[in-house]
Amino acid sequence: MPFNLLLFPLIGGYYILIRFEYLRYRQYRLENQRVLLNSAMLGIFLLGACLIIRTFLLTVAPEAVSMISNALPLKTPFFGTASMSLVVAILATEIANKFISREKAIQHALTAVGNEFELLLSTSFSNAHLLQFTLNNNKFYIGWVKELPKPFTTNYIRITPAFSGYRDDKKELVFTTQYLSVYATYIEEGSVANIGDLKTDLVIKVDTITSVSFFDINMYSRFNPAEA
Repeated sequence: MPFNLLLFPLIGGYYILIRFEYLRYRQYRLENQRVLLNSAMLGIFLLGACLIIRTFLLTVAPEAVSMISNALPLKTPFFGTASMSLVVAILATEIANKFISREKAIQHALTAVGNEFELLLSTSFSNAHLLQFTLNNNKFYIGWVKELPKPFTTNYIRITPAFSGYRDDKKELVFTTQYLSVYATYIEEGSVANIGDLKTDLVIKVDTITSVSFFDINMYSRFNPAEA
């Protein structure tokens, strides 16, 4: 097989890595050389699978294989097999993605390669745990994460706020806004069915966050009885 034809399975392997939901998010954590190596390894498997398919088709339908070969624009040996590896990669990836939940794929990637910050966001999203975000202007927001963070691509975070305020000179939390009672009022009035309908989501830029941690109102009240 001419070496220039190996470009097809290499591109096919790369396509799988950047498009298949269960693999794409992991690649953001890898160096370019590692991604290229993984693409080459996947390309080898693709090419091997296509060679097996070619051998099988030559056995059961040699006339059809000959017809397809004659219709190809290039008559280079194994051109059809090599180019088929790219077609197989695209079709197999797109078909498989139809049956995969993006949220589960992101959670799977976070479990495998997520950093501590992303794992906190993932836990808040999955288990509805409150997180407390302190910003570089000393403001803080306490709320629930609305979307799973994609590994290495998280520039903004969308949350549903529950409390907000600022940190004083002693870095103690000073609450200024309590959103939960407002949410409850709207729901009791029947204006909305759930909190999500209120469109109160807040978007926070990651590089403005100085710290993030879980927040438990009962534990906070125990440590700060005077504010309870």
